[in-house]
Amino acid sequence: MQAPPIIAHRTCPLDAPENSLAGINVAAESGADAVEIDLRLSLDGEPFLMHDWLMRRTAGFPLPVELTPAFLIRRQRLRDGGAPVPSLSDALDALPAGLGLAVDLKTPWAAGALLREVERRGLADRVRIWCTSARAVRYVVRRAPAIECAYLKGVTAAAAKTRFLDRAVELGAGAVSAHWQAIDGDFVTAAHAAGLRVYSWHSRYDLTPAKLTAGLDGLITDRPAAARRAYADLV
Repeated sequence: MQAPPIIAHRTCPLDAPENSLAGINVAAESGADAVEIDLRLSLDGEPFLMHDWLMRRTAGFPLPVELTPAFLIRRQRLRDGGAPVPSLSDALDALPAGLGLAVDLKTPWAAGALLREVERRGLADRVRIWCTSARAVRYVVRRAPAIECAYLKGVTAAAAKTRFLDRAVELGAGAVSAHWQAIDGDFVTAAHAAGLRVYSWHSRYDLTPAKLTAGLDGLITDRPAAARRAYADLV
């Protein structure tokens, strides 16, 4: 069975520091089709790669990106490897040719800075944007209709899944990013019927044949090479 696009979650944190330039290269070397980063906006409006609200876990700094000026963020070093906390500009400079980029927008109001940089570099056809904020989805869809924007929620109950898809359509999203436990053939079929592509991060859950054959449009994984082998083994 042909695999859907394989997206390296959080720059391959099992093999490189998460949200790092080194991890972007690891994603490319491992055969991923795209790499996912998390984006937050500094106090003075510069986008940086960081998953958590606080920088403590990955950079040892006790403040949030959103309450820290860019010059101070640039002084922080990732605990694993000691590289600087990368900015969005750093990440785009490091993005290998042919590798797609999925951006999980952790700070909703970072959308404007993200779109300006993507458009300035002409990368709209290589970028996907995932938002938990309905307002951010609306903004991205209105401001940059050529860029695929997915509504991201962790719902798993049947009724909640239906509402999730309805809301994504209402917002004008082109895709959804759904919890692995929400993925089955009926859910993906319903999403496709509504004009939505479907992505999911399998986290530590097993890559079962039922999930892999559900019709995903993109698999998000910490192990790109293993995920590709799992699809190959379905033949």
